[in-house]
Amino acid sequence: MARHQDTGIALNINYVILSIVVFAVLTVLVLYMPGLTQFDANVLHSIRLALSPYPISFAQFVTEFGRSYQMLWPQIAAGSVLISHKKYVKTFLLVFFTQATYALTIFIKNFVCRERPCVYPEFSFPSGHSSTTMCFYGILIYLVLHYVKSDFWRYSLTILFGGWIILVALTRLWIGVHYPIDVIAGLFLGFMMVNLFIITSKLLSK
Repeated sequence: MARHQDTGIALNINYVILSIVVFAVLTVLVLYMPGLTQFDANVLHSIRLALSPYPISFAQFVTEFGRSYQMLWPQIAAGSVLISHKKYVKTFLLVFFTQATYALTIFIKNFVCRERPCVYPEFSFPSGHSSTTMCFYGILIYLVLHYVKSDFWRYSLTILFGGWIILVALTRLWIGVHYPIDVIAGLFLGFMMVNLFIITSKLLSK
């Protein structure tokens, strides 16, 4: 049992390292390759063109749920469920890592200072919606896979949460407030925090 858990932690550490490497490479590209912005803009234009037949009001509706203040209610709901099952440490870790992801994203935004593809008061890299949504719902996927006994609900919720992560990230491109690299970087940052949550959770449960 202990060996299996150690193997799992080693895998999560590898995921953390992979996320850091990818994120660092993307950060260096954004900081030191100004010509990348034009390529990024062209990709963004192609994505928005492909999505143009669909109502942008849908994207605007979905993307609202990725904002920091909108993420409060899902955290309260998930925390309430965990507390009802006496998972106090995991409740704390869920909220802590979600909030830490938001704070870290803001710090990096102000360090990189990448302008957005539209007029907007905040910086662009990485996408905060993508990072916090990936972190929060990624943790929920982990918890669902480990604690939900019904196969139907386990797979249904995993697909639902996974699809929601992708959809929120896509809407940031759809409404044109982020470049593709911003969204990719945000997803990897959130994925790193998910694995840090898992590592911490496993260590505290030993």
